[in-house]
Amino acid sequence: MTFAEWLDIWLDQYVKPNVRPKTWESYEYIIRLHLKPKLGNVKVQSLQTTQLQRLLNEKQQSGLSTRTVELILTTARTALKQAGHDGLVNKNVADHVRKPKASQKQISVFTVDQMKEFMFVAEEDRLWIAFKLLLGTGMRVGELLALKWGDINLERGHIDVTKGTVLVKNEHGPNKTHQIIQEPKTKNGYRRIPITEDLVRQLKRWQVLQYIERMGEGEEYEDDGLVVTTKKGRMVSQRNLATKFHRLLARAEIPKTNLHSLRHTYATRLLEAGVHPKVVQELLGHGSIRITLDTYSHVLPDVKKQAIDKIEGMLSPRKMG
Repeated sequence: MTFAEWLDIWLDQYVKPNVRPKTWESYEYIIRLHLKPKLGNVKVQSLQTTQLQRLLNEKQQSGLSTRTVELILTTARTALKQAGHDGLVNKNVADHVRKPKASQKQISVFTVDQMKEFMFVAEEDRLWIAFKLLLGTGMRVGELLALKWGDINLERGHIDVTKGTVLVKNEHGPNKTHQIIQEPKTKNGYRRIPITEDLVRQLKRWQVLQYIERMGEGEEYEDDGLVVTTKKGRMVSQRNLATKFHRLLARAEIPKTNLHSLRHTYATRLLEAGVHPKVVQELLGHGSIRITLDTYSHVLPDVKKQAIDKIEGMLSPRKMG
């Protein structure tokens, strides 16, 4: 049996029945684009560690992201582990492959002036509340689009993040993908985010505007309780929100970046204000504090300097009267 044949069996019999559609798509994508072209014709029993290592090295040297290279290794290792359980191989050759060295990922963060300019321009857009929420809560875009009014406590001023949206492939129909709502992958994704009094006021304002739209559309309005919606109450797509975002960036004369930069900006402002990284981790829903520290290492030197400034003078001898 070739490696490609085993990968097809593994995907169909072991992966598809047990994981979310998006996870299956990720495995299928890695296998189709990266594992099969180079190693698909190799007999699964004959596969060598050096062959996998060479593949990963080539992928990294070609400029592929560290995360994608790691996913190639993870996919191969998991598939071969199951092959071992099924008696097809005696050992998992992927266990001895060295992971690629992680490269420092550059993130995009708005300056304070850019934040103000962007929100000034965004006020004129119908979905201004979406951008205020992203900047004011640090939620992922998928979490924002799945947010319902029942997740928000306006009296106590907090939002409960309990789900998110993901794009999955359509097996039938004219569109290649569609958006579904699902629960977070890990327990860290479930979290409560306090919000400012200003954001509470803005949400109340949006609630009124949404009610007016609902009355205007009548029976055509689809009321699923979503906070961010189209004029007819339907879920906003990530693509359409990103398109709006890029138009607003151009109007505000801010360099083009992605929607995730609003989440990065939220976290950066918190760290600059002296909020403990552990608190920032919990607000963002990161799986570990290491992710937070690695992602926002650019802020930490300033935070350290602020901490040292606070003990200025404490080591000096007390003045004698």
